[in-house]
Amino acid sequence: MAKAKRNVNGEGTIVQRRDGRWQGAAYVLTADGTYKRRFVYGKTWDDAHDKLTRLKADSHSGMPVATSTLSVGEYMTYWLTQVARLKVRATTYVTYELLVRNYILPGLGKKKLIRLTARDIRSFLASTARTCQCCAQGKDKARPEHKRRCCALRKCCKKLPSDRTVRFLLVLLRSALQHAVREDEIPRNVAKNVELGMGTKREIEPLTVQEGRQLLAAARGSRLWAVYELAVRVGLRRGEILGLRWRDVDLHEGVITVRQTLQRVSGELLFSAPKTQRSARRVALPAECVAALRARRAEQQGDRRAAGEQWLGAGSDLVFTTKKGTPIEPRNLNRSFTALCDRAKVRHVRFHDLRHTCASLLHEQGADARMIMEVLGHSSIRVTMDVYTFVRLDSQRSAFDRVGDALRDINEGDDDDGTSSVPVVI
Repeated sequence: MAKAKRNVNGEGTIVQRRDGRWQGAAYVLTADGTYKRRFVYGKTWDDAHDKLTRLKADSHSGMPVATSTLSVGEYMTYWLTQVARLKVRATTYVTYELLVRNYILPGLGKKKLIRLTARDIRSFLASTARTCQCCAQGKDKARPEHKRRCCALRKCCKKLPSDRTVRFLLVLLRSALQHAVREDEIPRNVAKNVELGMGTKREIEPLTVQEGRQLLAAARGSRLWAVYELAVRVGLRRGEILGLRWRDVDLHEGVITVRQTLQRVSGELLFSAPKTQRSARRVALPAECVAALRARRAEQQGDRRAAGEQWLGAGSDLVFTTKKGTPIEPRNLNRSFTALCDRAKVRHVRFHDLRHTCASLLHEQGADARMIMEVLGHSSIRVTMDVYTFVRLDSQRSAFDRVGDALRDINEGDDDDGTSSVPVVI
């Protein structure tokens, strides 16, 4: 009687388990370069055979099989504390942690990292986009009982996450999973295979020249006059302005150097390095900014004399402080800006839109993109052109008028009846 043929080494075996499922096993290449036995399971022999065939095909093509037993939640927690915290600014880390805690852990946290697929991520993002986050995160229930107004009272407020939030979740997953690939936790980054639709883009409309003029006129002489001059004319960020020190200001040469920012992080005011490497920069000051800063220095000296022993800013050297020398709370600056918009009778925009205003004004006055990028401290010229340079309708009309003038010059030889005086050669 002929013996049953043995499987070739590496071909794998498929057997039925006592629970009725079929189990396939084969030796495959792992991330550490060795061959180890790995198992697949299926409800039928064909199902197990298909999975085993794919497993072996990946191994034969040189793609290592992941051996990690971590869940997505466990890995994201590790990535946050051991990787992201060391690479990004404190404010960025707070955003990462918030998104992981409120969105990724509830949605994907229990999924095994090695079993995560592009379909899982796509379904998670789609579900998140249509889920009321007030309900999902229990925000209304966390409020005092007398302040509850929606979800806790079974009145869903339909607080859906913004398109930007959903897209940032995908960016976050791509970054974290790419690090998992580098550490041989998984063979490939499945988040790279996920694409989202065009979505909606936040509409930005900077202040016009007239609105900028009205805003600066209304701010003139106030305690924060120099703040708005620097924001509109030089395009400094809010944190860069509030973190500016006198040692970084040269009023004689008319130059400032951006070296630090001031931001509130987890309830604490912190000084940190600028947003990117290019954000640390030297910027020439217009005469109006120099005048406003001179007025600010004189005002601060008066505050110091008036406060006497109660002056608390002896070691800070900050340009913009309260009357007692303490740093200005960023949110208080936002409130002051809203009140200024009302006084100036201009549209309510974000304080950050003053930076967009500066970029657009420079662009409209003929400044080249490279110069605008250096002034604003962008890491790439694409950001400058795609995000910060806004071409208004009146500028478009002016450009069209110039084109019209050029076309009229070409056709100056036309007869009064509209026919050309140039003979047509047939």
